Amino acid sequence: MANGNLRGMQLKDRITDILRGDGKSISEIYKEVNMEEESKIHRLSLTGYLWAMADFGVLKEKYQKPSKLYFMNKREDTTIYDTVRIKLSQEPDEKRGPQTLYLLYKIFDRPIFRSELEKAGVTWDVKGKKLDKKERKKLLEKLDAKELRLTADSDAYIPNEEFPELALRIATEIVVEKFDLRREKAGVQKKLENIL
Repeated sequence: MANGNLRGMQLKDRITDILRGDGKSISEIYKEVNMEEESKIHRLSLTGYLWAMADFGVLKEKYQKPSKLYFMNKREDTTIYDTVRIKLSQEPDEKRGPQTLYLLYKIFDRPIFRSELEKAGVTWDVKGKKLDKKERKKLLEKLDAKELRLTADSDAYIPNEEFPELALRIATEIVVEKFDLRREKAGVQKKLENIL
């Protein structure tokens, strides 16, 4: 691999970009990854990387004669904003706004911007302490927020209300789903291999 251009997250990002549509074989992925001269990677290294991504649940493998196809695991496409939106979808709007703000505030351990609330499905005004422009500017200096397109004029909030029981319940649900910790009727989690 010349200049180490496809190491770590960069290679993962390149592979996930390639697999956004239909599944592809190792040969197809190999051709697309190696399109640029400075990003060459050996086929065996790529194969090992794909296996590791499948082992970690980022990709799904499917045998389709004569080759194996790789697909994005749809759960990997779900953002934390999507997860919070789905988890609170049954709540009425007057509760969902402050609950969404509180959950995101606890998850990120910082004030939450209006665009983040919108990504989580809250498009109406939310009651919370609004940061002034100086505080927002200071916060933005600490964040890498390119995807959110934030400026010092973007509103940011700190929650007025707390929902600790809700936060614990949602966190527990996320962990149970992520590690497939299904429980039997008596409430005992049976399989340990997913968490060890």
